[in-house]
Amino acid sequence: MSGYGDYLKKHWVVIALLVVIVGAIFVRAYHFDEWLYFKMDQSRDALLISNAVINGPEYLPLLGARVGAVKLEHGMLRLGPVYYYFQYLSGKIFDSTHPSVFAYPDLFFSIAVIPLLFLFLRLYFSRRHSLYITAMYAFSFLIIQYSRFAWNPNSLQFFIILSFYGLLRFLNDDRPSWKKWWLILWVTGITIGSQLHFFGFFSLLGISGLLILFHLRVWNRDSLKALFQKTALKQFFLFFVIALGVFLVFYTPVIISDVMKNGQNTHNFFEALGSKGEKRPLVEKIKKDITENLNYYCLLTTSSCYKNDLEKNVLPVGATALVMSIGLLLVLYRLRIMENKQSRDFLALILLWFTVFTILTIPVAFQLRPRFYIVVFAVPFILLGFLYEFLEERFGKKALVATALITMAVLAINMRGTALWFAEQASAQVRTTEIDRTLILKNKDGVTLGQLQGVTDWMYARHQAGSTLFYYVKPEHVRPIEFLLYSKHEKDFNFMTMKITAEPNAQYFAVTPAKNGIAPVTKKFSEDLVVLDQKQFGQLMVYEINFPKRQIFDEYRFSRKGGSTDRIFWGDVFGIAKSGDAVQIDGGE
Repeated sequence: MSGYGDYLKKHWVVIALLVVIVGAIFVRAYHFDEWLYFKMDQSRDALLISNAVINGPEYLPLLGARVGAVKLEHGMLRLGPVYYYFQYLSGKIFDSTHPSVFAYPDLFFSIAVIPLLFLFLRLYFSRRHSLYITAMYAFSFLIIQYSRFAWNPNSLQFFIILSFYGLLRFLNDDRPSWKKWWLILWVTGITIGSQLHFFGFFSLLGISGLLILFHLRVWNRDSLKALFQKTALKQFFLFFVIALGVFLVFYTPVIISDVMKNGQNTHNFFEALGSKGEKRPLVEKIKKDITENLNYYCLLTTSSCYKNDLEKNVLPVGATALVMSIGLLLVLYRLRIMENKQSRDFLALILLWFTVFTILTIPVAFQLRPRFYIVVFAVPFILLGFLYEFLEERFGKKALVATALITMAVLAINMRGTALWFAEQASAQVRTTEIDRTLILKNKDGVTLGQLQGVTDWMYARHQAGSTLFYYVKPEHVRPIEFLLYSKHEKDFNFMTMKITAEPNAQYFAVTPAKNGIAPVTKKFSEDLVVLDQKQFGQLMVYEINFPKRQIFDEYRFSRKGGSTDRIFWGDVFGIAKSGDAVQIDGGE
């Protein structure tokens, strides 16, 4: 019995970490399919990638989603395509084009980041403190929410930690053979992460570059002189070749696309860099940036502040700001006294991580959304870890209870927030529900894949063979409904958004928020309509309707124009398919 007790005592952190991972999997996978957030961007990606899953990899694009926040005079700036390739791989593995399958990569990386974060924290913190920080991260309400749907920024949290872990190991491992592998890990994290979000691109490059300069001590004459010695230059050349090789592996599609399009995306990139932000005074932007940072860090750590009202959240905002400020001061203090190189680099990384992100958010302070904070999801919890370290060094065993209680309090607050969100989600599936806690977009309608699927299946079941199905729906639901109808894969099944036509075999349906009834349709089209049938699916009401006074011509011919795209596909590269062959729905990140 004592041997069993000794085993538990020795390995309790590992066992607890496994429990954290299992719990994190549960809250991320619970009702995953039915409650999946599936709006414009998700349906755009699903339609594009399902085309490749069904028809072959030649329909995969060489560029990814466009950067929606950047307005250009000509064309559009696009990210790299790696996120689409993750989705394609998932579709092929599970042999499915169901929307939830395309969200599996985000689900996977949201779980994989948890043990990776623990390993990253162990570069500085004790096992116990690393466990505490990892647990708070794993059960953060906002982080859970961004793990439960498909969107290119969501997996950035994994590749941020991966790149920083690889960089710290690369800078501090003296074994030449291992140093190469850490370099590959770091560059892999950067090249993938930079393709997931434009903000992640600048954050990764800026933080990594500044940390390397700090490690090399370029302000020191002797350190700078050592960099230009023959041995150092040879080593630098080797590292450069390895890094370039990894870069080419992941950025080859982007390079090929630019070659074939005469550098269009590169031109758009530099145009975006030179584009002016919102015309507001700098002081006004800084004030807004401080307010937004307080709000979103509060949301990230306490699940409060989801209504963006700081005055009503004085306690959680104040506690978050105080802890983070103390953490940053402790980082600065330890940087002055720390002698261990790896620990110094870790401290510098955290300081740069917070500072670079804060500076980058100032120009876009009035456009900030929760997704921008994916870059710094781990930062506030790590700063709390420095406070733990200080308390236990200052007060000894007396502080052990305090750090454990603080951790449990943070976990309890976020678990409550998640439970309330789940209750909101469950209610929205069956009745009209006020939505407060779905924070992905400003428009909080509580509509999930389960409701959209129910609406689509109901329309499809009532569709008569040979008829063209016309449907009215709110703009943000046009693409999801189109994808779900498209996924029926029925030959000669024609459908499109609402249009009063002269076609004799037209069937009309309307999908509206249940609280609004049929009013949005009569307001836009005609009071002279007849409701043939109706059914409610949670937040949505679906109607079969008819316009009895519309004109009808027997020889009417249905026509549907295909969409155009600025993308190039692999089929274009190898002469297998043309860009116009691919089903195309476009949108922003």
